[in-house]
Amino acid sequence: MRAFITTVLLTAAAAASAQDASLTGFGPASSAAERGIEQRVDASIGSADLDGWLRRLTSAPNQVGSAHNKENADFIAASLRQWGWDVTVEPVRVLVAYPTTQTLSLSGGDHYAADFSEPAVAGDPDTTRKDGVLPGMEAYSPDGRVDAPLVFVNEGLARDYDELAQLGESVKGKVVLVKSSGAGRWVKPRLAQEHGAVGVVIYSDPEADGFPKGEVYPGGAWRTDRTVQRGTLGIDSVLDAKGAKTLQAEHRTGDLAIPVVTIGYGDAEHFLRALAGKPVPLRWQGGLPLAYHVGGDAGVHLEVRSPWEWRTLYNVVATLRGSTWPDEWVIRGVHHDAWVYGAWDPLAGTTALLAEAKALGEQARAGQRPKRTVVFASWDGEELGILGSKAWAERHASELAKHAVFYLNNDTTGRGFLAAGGDPSLAALVDGVAADLKDPETGASVQARRLAKRAVDAAGKGKDASGDLIPERLGTGSDYLPFAHRFGVPSLHVRYGYDRNGDDESVPVYHSLYDTYTHYQRFGDPGLAYVSLLAKTNARLVLRTANADVLPWRYTAFAESLGKDIDRVQAGAEATHREAQRHNALVATDAYRLASVSYRQWKAPAAVDDAWEPVDLTTLRAAQQDLLAAARTYDEAAASAGDLPASRAAKVNAALRTFASAWLQPSGLPQRSWYRHLLQAPGRKEGEDVAPLPGIGDALGAKDWAQARQELALTTQATRKAAASLRAATAAL
Repeated sequence: MRAFITTVLLTAAAAASAQDASLTGFGPASSAAERGIEQRVDASIGSADLDGWLRRLTSAPNQVGSAHNKENADFIAASLRQWGWDVTVEPVRVLVAYPTTQTLSLSGGDHYAADFSEPAVAGDPDTTRKDGVLPGMEAYSPDGRVDAPLVFVNEGLARDYDELAQLGESVKGKVVLVKSSGAGRWVKPRLAQEHGAVGVVIYSDPEADGFPKGEVYPGGAWRTDRTVQRGTLGIDSVLDAKGAKTLQAEHRTGDLAIPVVTIGYGDAEHFLRALAGKPVPLRWQGGLPLAYHVGGDAGVHLEVRSPWEWRTLYNVVATLRGSTWPDEWVIRGVHHDAWVYGAWDPLAGTTALLAEAKALGEQARAGQRPKRTVVFASWDGEELGILGSKAWAERHASELAKHAVFYLNNDTTGRGFLAAGGDPSLAALVDGVAADLKDPETGASVQARRLAKRAVDAAGKGKDASGDLIPERLGTGSDYLPFAHRFGVPSLHVRYGYDRNGDDESVPVYHSLYDTYTHYQRFGDPGLAYVSLLAKTNARLVLRTANADVLPWRYTAFAESLGKDIDRVQAGAEATHREAQRHNALVATDAYRLASVSYRQWKAPAAVDDAWEPVDLTTLRAAQQDLLAAARTYDEAAASAGDLPASRAAKVNAALRTFASAWLQPSGLPQRSWYRHLLQAPGRKEGEDVAPLPGIGDALGAKDWAQARQELALTTQATRKAAASLRAATAAL
């Protein structure tokens, strides 16, 4: 712990003298010029009308297809034009299914029926509005009407179905009731369908974001019993005009055929109380004041109907052409669509984008254009499945391959700690920006607060934490998805907030009616001090990339992260094999039955496939060590390079850009062809947001040893190619 305290103190001292140091990617002279630009940008952001913009953006329901969604797109476009940006609004036609008929009721007893609306709360005028407000719903739920028994399956994940089977229960022919936590809502209905369910009900248990966390709205920030979490079950095919005609005719997506609704925990309590039968496994118990049961006898009527209609997305894309390297693009994005008002998600981030755009536009008009071209994007359709940014990225795929050097994303944001996920090579850029900014709550630097949090979290787990703060690779949750995972653009996702398990969740009224201006000003970021800080953070990240003599990436952390990924894949595969062997040994000796608690009526599980063939990762480890050596050499050379002539810097940058493209598999990953990045893809295991080395890992999981060796060879080749890129960049320095 003493080492951490020392680290924090040293960081604070370093921050005090940071103004005298060269910035990453800059020499001494260019660093001084960059700091001058940033001071002027800070002053502009400090005087921006953040409160007025947020009020306007959140003044009416803002879902795709609403009048206000189009009004917001027009307002953002007009503002950017006024500030000197070259603006285009790119419409995208998309098939949308918002349910207009939803019924969930008990078939017996008091015939209780769920209410998908949310009542007004005192002191928040926006919550009194009914016109244009979508009810609690799952967009793209298949149409359907079923009468069937209801069964509770915890979070509706694979291990929950395994435990249900051990209880001797099945969901075949039944409606499944599941918590919203544990995984995305896209996964739960499809797993339920695989197990034979005929319908799904998703609810927000209070243990996640209700009264166990604190006072509910309006007394506190947390979710009330009538707060409903909206969401989407959609897929990319809703963007395909030809393929979507089939969806429109069938009123369902191609891989999901059962109706799905979402309810609040007040409604869920009635259905849970109606369930009898076996008690749930202890870890399934939620936060409601009752003993949870699996059920299976109480019947429900479930019905969903939607008009599957075409709507229009509006992507607002604005450009400031670079003065020196106009063919290199620095892209900054955040979406503007919401489920209702969307103050937390995403319009506080959109407000920050406006402040940044105004400040950069003013600098350009004063003759201080960025050296690289800066592209600001206000995406639409993120809530329906990251549709707008996907459509734009596919439409401009050839341009992205030639020009994009960096993508910066925001989405939800609040107050608290800086969180930055993304490419490990961007760690030095984030650290430098965080060291230069002051946290509004504490007066310390943003970086000092990040380090202090890491030290305290590690101490709470009885661990020490040392070394650099490395961004965690990105999952699937926002508009960075096509840039990071499909086109391999070095990307960051940035926000301010507290941990979900701390005193405040990132969005305590996530996807509900109560995500309003009033709620955000009371609990999200009173006075918008952190929206201002977010804008300054983003502006620095953009400008330090756009104006750097040499792209401000450092690769030692990247190479070290690759080494950890190799360890994780190998250890994970070996652990899975050992667990399967142990499990089968217990099955063979009847140990599960003998060790069971009789009153819980568990059935012994069946044996599992424990086939195994080792895959030797030695060649990849050797390539990773080669990359690490090249990375250390490059990072040392770049740190001491000083001011470079533009012609020499251009050669270095050209070599660095081939580093990013080295990790792409143009044909796509074998089991998920849309994704192309050899080192990262969305996780498929419970609790796993990102799958490291997904081509190798997927093949090992499928026990396809030949495919695993093929993916190993491709990843090794890419690692060698990336190391060669760094050696070329070092030579150019």
